Amino acid sequence: MTQLINYLKQPIANFLWLGLLCLWACGSADNTGTQQTDSIVEVDSGNNPDLVSSPSASSQKRSPGSIPLDFPLVNTTAKANEYVLAPMLQWVEDGFIKGKDQMVLIFYGRKMVAPGKVESKLKAIGKEVMMPNSMIIPVPVGEKVLKGEVVLTWEQNRGSSMRTAIVTDASNPASPKIQYLDTPYTPGVSDVQAQPNTFVALRKPWQPGVYLAVKEDFGYNYAQIIREADNKVLTIGFTGKVKVYNKNNCVPVPFKPQLKPGDKVHVVKIAAFIEGVVKKVLPEIGRVMVEIDFGGKPETVVAGYGKIIKDLKIR
Repeated sequence: MTQLINYLKQPIANFLWLGLLCLWACGSADNTGTQQTDSIVEVDSGNNPDLVSSPSASSQKRSPGSIPLDFPLVNTTAKANEYVLAPMLQWVEDGFIKGKDQMVLIFYGRKMVAPGKVESKLKAIGKEVMMPNSMIIPVPVGEKVLKGEVVLTWEQNRGSSMRTAIVTDASNPASPKIQYLDTPYTPGVSDVQAQPNTFVALRKPWQPGVYLAVKEDFGYNYAQIIREADNKVLTIGFTGKVKVYNKNNCVPVPFKPQLKPGDKVHVVKIAAFIEGVVKKVLPEIGRVMVEIDFGGKPETVVAGYGKIIKDLKIR
């Protein structure tokens, strides 16, 4: 709670964070992939070979597979022509120039061209880029799911930024109907039909896409796993900030919480987990209504699965 109070005392910073949050939440308006969003930074090379062959200043400052954070080089299980989730390369490389604390990322749906040992070739708008494997989340082909499972995907109805979603109808397990869990709760929102091979079920605790409660000085922050290796966890958090945590300080948040009204829980509010009491569970849409005390006043929040946890303890 101390962390949240300090946060609220910074009005100017709040407006800046809110702007970044809107960018993170909205993603691209292009339904088919990354064209509109990528054109902001990854310029379409067209027929101009100079735009493809000339390396940027930032690309000359990093070795293959490296990122501006203390995280090991890793392989990838993604295969050619499969979808993956990855950020814009320029934003990763900017971290070497502007500093890792200034690196803010959004993950989008991409296509794998050629996987490599420490970095892989991905298809971006107008060109191909070499992305560090640690920044690539595989989306294997042939995934099939059950109703009630949570998947990692990207917005398929109005954008392309990374989202978790609950399966609401699995009559076609390879192309289920889903509802996004990372967007604000809207009663009566329509389901979205996920296209085949564009999602991966979240079934393991340290899997990319799973949310974490991370022990900090004044409580628990929340973050989402990008990659785990060598007892380190590469994560993306509130407003797209990327950090590496010691695995021992992280607790995976279950996507199938066993909750009932009256249970004491921790739920995400702004950028951290705070205490609350369950008022109602909505399993069909993967949401939980929780009453919290925020700023000295009672408030009811509707949290998606992955952002609410019972018995929060660092193991």
